[in-house]
Amino acid sequence: MDEEIIHNELPLTEVFIPTRLFHRESQLRELERCLKPLLRNRMPENVFLVGPPGTGKTVLARWILESYFRGRSAYINCWKYGSTHEVLKEILLSLEIPIHGREPTSELIKRLERLLRARKILICLDEVDQLKRFDILYILARGNCGLVLISNDYHALLHLDARIRSRLALTEIHFPEYKPEELFDILEDRVQYSFRPGSLPKALIRVTSLLAKGDARIGLEILRRAGRKAEDKGLRKVTLEEIREASKEAKKLRKSYLLSKLNEHQRIIHEILEKRGKMPSGLLYKEYCKLVKHPVVSRAYRNYMQKMVKLGLVKAEGYGRWKRYEIIL
Repeated sequence: MDEEIIHNELPLTEVFIPTRLFHRESQLRELERCLKPLLRNRMPENVFLVGPPGTGKTVLARWILESYFRGRSAYINCWKYGSTHEVLKEILLSLEIPIHGREPTSELIKRLERLLRARKILICLDEVDQLKRFDILYILARGNCGLVLISNDYHALLHLDARIRSRLALTEIHFPEYKPEELFDILEDRVQYSFRPGSLPKALIRVTSLLAKGDARIGLEILRRAGRKAEDKGLRKVTLEEIREASKEAKKLRKSYLLSKLNEHQRIIHEILEKRGKMPSGLLYKEYCKLVKHPVVSRAYRNYMQKMVKLGLVKAEGYGRWKRYEIIL
């Protein structure tokens, strides 16, 4: 093979921050409205970015931090750093406050408070539902900083203590799934930065925008894997065969990621539904109760099912006692 098909893989990954944002104009305007007061040394509004996976929440948040608040903001992924101590440590390191990381949590809080007395900052907590304890939100909210919280789960913060909810006063910004034509625009833009010209036909980008089902991360992963597969085969162009192969692999990765966001009870419910395919809600709950020693009450079960529907793992049909759930992933 004389030439690589992918000459720059970075634009096909999550860490890439694009220069152009497609089909998120209203969300960008609202986020700018909430956060820009910080540029005038006023307190910004705290915001909650919420929507299904791969709908641009993280990209938009990181873009605005990079564009307006470099040097006075910190981005933390709570999937990687879930404890209060880890979050505080990463915030201080991001803001170039010297620490060795072995200080007790109380000392990290004192250092952050000293920093906040001197200047206002912005802190973004991605996958905030993965925090091991939510006391960090109260610690941050009472300080001199604005918060950007991100989650796929609309119910992620419902169980917060009333004093924390009151202190946060979050403005919610919704991110719906991308439509296929919107996803095509995003994928085509990234392809220009990553693929050798002429190596990926536009028709296959359109196919990918349909296969990804509204999830930009899945679409980008399909293209990245398809390009690598074509290279491994010694091809000069990606074909439909590589797109199909990559789509199957990308969907498995998406399922693994989504399942990782479920608790033990939700995983058991998902396993039951996976074996049966489709079940009435009442029967599903009874089967779950048989398998666990201490089952949750029916109200908690309904909340669990709502979360799995929002994540795209299952779909619901009907209402009340006639509701049925069907496995998707």
